[in-house]
Amino acid sequence: MASIYASVALIRRNGAIVFKPPRKEAPTDGTQARKAAQRYWNGSLAKGDILEKVVLVREFNGQLEISERPRNGRKENPWVSFCRDIEPTENEAHISACVAELGIKSYSRLITPPDVLIINGVTYRREL
Repeated sequence: MASIYASVALIRRNGAIVFKPPRKEAPTDGTQARKAAQRYWNGSLAKGDILEKVVLVREFNGQLEISERPRNGRKENPWVSFCRDIEPTENEAHISACVAELGIKSYSRLITPPDVLIINGVTYRREL
Protein backbone atom coordinates (compact mmCIF):
# COMPACT_ATOMS: atom_id res chain seq x y z
CA MET A 1 0.00 0.00 0.00
CA ALA A 2 1.36 3.40 -1.00
CA SER A 3 1.69 6.11 1.62
CA ILE A 4 -0.10 9.39 1.31
CA TYR A 5 2.07 12.46 1.72
CA ALA A 6 1.23 16.15 1.97
CA SER A 7 3.67 18.76 0.75
CA VAL A 8 3.88 22.48 1.38
CA ALA A 9 6.36 25.18 0.42
CA LEU A 10 7.56 28.07 2.54
CA ILE A 11 7.90 31.08 0.26
CA ARG A 12 9.49 34.46 0.86
CA ARG A 13 7.11 37.09 -0.51
CA ASN A 14 7.78 40.81 0.04
CA GLY A 15 10.12 39.97 2.91
CA ALA A 16 7.62 37.76 4.80
CA ILE A 17 7.52 33.96 4.92
CA VAL A 18 4.18 32.59 3.69
CA PHE A 19 2.91 29.25 2.46
CA LYS A 20 0.30 28.16 -0.05
CA PRO A 21 -2.24 25.49 0.88
CA PRO A 22 -0.64 22.03 0.98
CA ARG A 23 -1.25 19.39 -1.65
CA LYS A 24 -1.42 15.61 -1.45
CA GLU A 25 1.26 13.43 -3.00
CA ALA A 26 0.55 9.73 -3.61
CA PRO A 27 3.72 8.24 -5.12
CA THR A 28 5.12 4.75 -4.70
CA ASP A 29 7.86 5.76 -2.24
CA GLY A 30 9.38 8.67 -0.33
CA THR A 31 11.99 9.48 -2.96
CA GLN A 32 9.35 9.90 -5.64
CA ALA A 33 7.23 11.99 -3.28
CA ARG A 34 10.16 14.33 -2.61
CA LYS A 35 10.92 14.68 -6.32
CA ALA A 36 7.27 15.34 -7.21
CA ALA A 37 6.86 17.91 -4.43
CA GLN A 38 10.07 19.72 -5.39
CA ARG A 39 9.05 19.88 -9.07
CA TYR A 40 5.54 21.08 -8.27
CA TRP A 41 6.54 23.83 -5.84
CA ASN A 42 9.40 25.06 -8.05
CA GLY A 43 6.89 25.48 -10.87
CA SER A 44 4.18 27.17 -8.80
CA LEU A 45 6.04 30.32 -7.78
CA ALA A 46 4.65 33.71 -8.69
CA LYS A 47 6.85 36.52 -9.93
CA GLY A 48 9.00 37.83 -7.10
CA ASP A 49 8.50 34.76 -4.87
CA ILE A 50 11.55 32.99 -3.49
CA LEU A 51 11.25 29.32 -2.50
CA GLU A 52 12.75 28.95 0.99
CA LYS A 53 11.86 25.37 1.90
CA VAL A 54 9.81 22.41 0.67
CA VAL A 55 8.27 20.27 3.43
CA LEU A 56 6.86 16.76 2.97
CA VAL A 57 4.75 15.17 5.75
CA ARG A 58 3.20 11.74 6.26
CA GLU A 59 1.86 9.78 9.18
CA PHE A 60 3.77 6.59 9.96
CA ASN A 61 3.21 4.39 13.04
CA GLY A 62 1.40 7.12 14.97
CA GLN A 63 4.07 9.74 14.34
CA LEU A 64 4.71 12.43 11.77
CA GLU A 65 7.55 11.72 9.40
CA ILE A 66 8.77 15.08 8.09
CA SER A 67 11.24 15.69 5.27
CA GLU A 68 12.48 19.21 4.60
CA ARG A 69 14.64 20.66 1.86
CA PRO A 70 15.79 24.19 2.63
CA ARG A 71 17.51 26.48 0.16
CA ASN A 72 20.64 28.45 0.84
CA GLY A 73 20.56 31.24 -1.69
CA ARG A 74 20.60 29.60 -5.12
CA LYS A 75 21.82 26.27 -3.72
CA GLU A 76 19.37 23.53 -2.74
CA ASN A 77 20.49 21.69 0.36
CA PRO A 78 19.92 17.93 0.80
CA TRP A 79 16.68 16.58 2.24
CA VAL A 80 16.60 16.27 6.03
CA SER A 81 14.16 13.75 7.55
CA PHE A 82 12.99 13.37 11.13
CA CYS A 83 10.05 11.99 13.10
CA ARG A 84 8.05 13.63 15.85
CA ASP A 85 4.83 13.13 17.77
CA ILE A 86 1.58 14.29 16.25
CA GLU A 87 0.74 17.39 18.21
CA PRO A 88 -0.43 20.84 17.20
CA THR A 89 2.18 23.56 17.27
CA GLU A 90 1.43 27.25 17.12
CA ASN A 91 4.65 28.23 15.38
CA GLU A 92 4.37 25.60 12.63
CA ALA A 93 1.12 26.43 10.88
CA HIS A 94 2.40 24.81 7.66
CA ILE A 95 2.82 21.45 9.44
CA SER A 96 -0.67 21.78 10.97
CA ALA A 97 -2.05 22.49 7.47
CA CYS A 98 -0.39 19.29 6.18
CA VAL A 99 -1.86 17.29 9.07
CA ALA A 100 -5.30 18.65 8.19
CA GLU A 101 -4.74 17.86 4.49
CA LEU A 102 -3.88 14.27 5.40
CA GLY A 103 -7.13 14.04 7.39
CA ILE A 104 -5.59 13.35 10.77
CA LYS A 105 -8.40 14.67 12.96
CA SER A 106 -7.25 13.48 16.34
CA TYR A 107 -4.23 12.05 17.99
CA SER A 108 -6.09 8.86 18.88
CA ARG A 109 -4.28 6.96 16.13
CA LEU A 110 -1.63 6.12 18.66
CA ILE A 111 -1.86 2.49 19.70
CA THR A 112 -3.80 2.00 22.91
CA PRO A 113 -3.66 -1.32 24.74
CA PRO A 114 -6.85 -3.40 24.92
CA ASP A 115 -8.80 -3.68 28.16
CA VAL A 116 -8.25 -7.46 28.31
CA LEU A 117 -5.22 -9.25 26.95
CA ILE A 118 -4.65 -13.01 27.02
CA ILE A 119 -1.07 -14.22 26.55
CA ASN A 120 -0.27 -17.95 26.82
CA GLY A 121 -3.46 -18.57 28.78
CA VAL A 122 -2.80 -15.78 31.31
CA THR A 123 -5.42 -13.01 31.37
CA TYR A 124 -4.24 -9.45 31.91
CA ARG A 125 -6.79 -6.73 32.64
CA ARG A 126 -6.14 -3.04 32.33
CA GLU A 127 -7.41 -0.99 35.24
CA LEU A 128 -9.60 1.84 34.07
